[in-house]
Amino acid sequence: MSRLNFAGVDLGTSFLKGTLLDEDGTPIVSLRTKAPPILSPKPGWIEVDPFDYYFVFRRFIKKLIRKATSKNIYIGFSSMAPVFIPVDSDCYPLYRGILYNDIRAKREIEELERSIGDVVFEENGNPVNNQQWLPKILWYRNNLQSLYDKTWKFVELTTFIICKLTGKPVTDLTLLQEEGLLNYRKKTISEKVLEEIKLDREKIPDHIDLNRMLEPIKLDDYELHFNAGTVDLIATSVALNMLDENKLAFILGSTGVVTYSTSAPRPDRRLYLDLSPLSELYYVNGCTSAAGIFLDYVMSLLGMKGKYKKMDRYFSENEVDTYGLVMLPYILGERTPIFDPYARGVIFGMNNTYNKMHYIKASIEAIAFSMRHHFEILNELKYSISKAFLAGGLSNLKIVQRIVPSAIGIPMIKLEDVEETAGDAKIAMVGSGNYRWDEIKRINESSMAGYELAFNKPEYLEANYKAYRELYIRLKDLFRTCYG
Repeated sequence: MSRLNFAGVDLGTSFLKGTLLDEDGTPIVSLRTKAPPILSPKPGWIEVDPFDYYFVFRRFIKKLIRKATSKNIYIGFSSMAPVFIPVDSDCYPLYRGILYNDIRAKREIEELERSIGDVVFEENGNPVNNQQWLPKILWYRNNLQSLYDKTWKFVELTTFIICKLTGKPVTDLTLLQEEGLLNYRKKTISEKVLEEIKLDREKIPDHIDLNRMLEPIKLDDYELHFNAGTVDLIATSVALNMLDENKLAFILGSTGVVTYSTSAPRPDRRLYLDLSPLSELYYVNGCTSAAGIFLDYVMSLLGMKGKYKKMDRYFSENEVDTYGLVMLPYILGERTPIFDPYARGVIFGMNNTYNKMHYIKASIEAIAFSMRHHFEILNELKYSISKAFLAGGLSNLKIVQRIVPSAIGIPMIKLEDVEETAGDAKIAMVGSGNYRWDEIKRINESSMAGYELAFNKPEYLEANYKAYRELYIRLKDLFRTCYG
């Protein structure tokens, strides 16, 4: 029996996932279970029930640790984030968890940007945006004052679960950074931001370093050591071995993510800035509201729901020219790089010669164009790129592997499926004190599998991309007029 096991657990929008490693970092088992439903009581409102997640988590962690080869398990934790959950002194939720892509606080975002936007950007390295806690705190205070007065702490989903397990609400710097509450240079809570929004410091949980573990808890006859939890993107970046400078990854799943590793960040209002588990490293990233979500939606409209293999086979056997057919994938508004909750999806250039496969291909190209938009900003900021990876469930489609490198115009290494839970488990390996980060790098390098993707730049893609960029510029004011 192994002396130690390491586990990674991620709380996602669709699934709770877990990976278990032995003391050498070798996988033992990976499991998943369906997540509680995402709730949308009003258009643009996106919530979760924290207790539902807690009960599913309890069942899931028991199932995962039964596969362990040790009674002593170190667990790295991550979740979709930020999630805003107000709780009372018993850690009881006073309101459902409000997700990162909820757009109810549009007015508060505008108010904060006008009044303290420069302060937030200078302190946090991020613009005021809808994924942060800042506008949600104002919305909660403006609309639910009686509940605000009863609130003991604001917590993340991981913090809530740890609080229910241990009675102690703790968080991590990587989460505080995404919430907009951190000074990214000093890596301390920004007193300036708290003062500007008149937020009592006591409502923010205490934080510990991500590479430290909490006091162990007993569950059945297992001893479990948790860290404070992190953002799913941070865990994914670790799993992708983005533990050195100048690496770029495009991660295409339900949403689209661009992440770049650097020790010298240049904050830009069009991108996010995140911390890394390594003290000297930052992640500059972009996160769209929809990627796979957009493709799923288009395929459902066209009677192709879930028929990915059929679709991929069609494109491998047929050349489909989408010249002049351009889509904007903003069906949920958009986060980076335009930060516009009023933006909407668009189909431009319809004519009677196109069939449904033209529209499906154009929707994939729209996803690729959103990735290219981010890439051009990174180039504009003069970041040096040593390697570019393509990962995520959507990237397993052959048509995606052809379109994305060609639309962006760079060679990429397609990585086999890499789960964020593997990154969580490796963060736990360091947190246990038994591994250093240079050892984790070597373990990752020896276990990662991938292959290079060829690319070309057909003229029609260039023309369509120019139209893609111009469409939003021309429609921006109209979006605001119609949906503001």
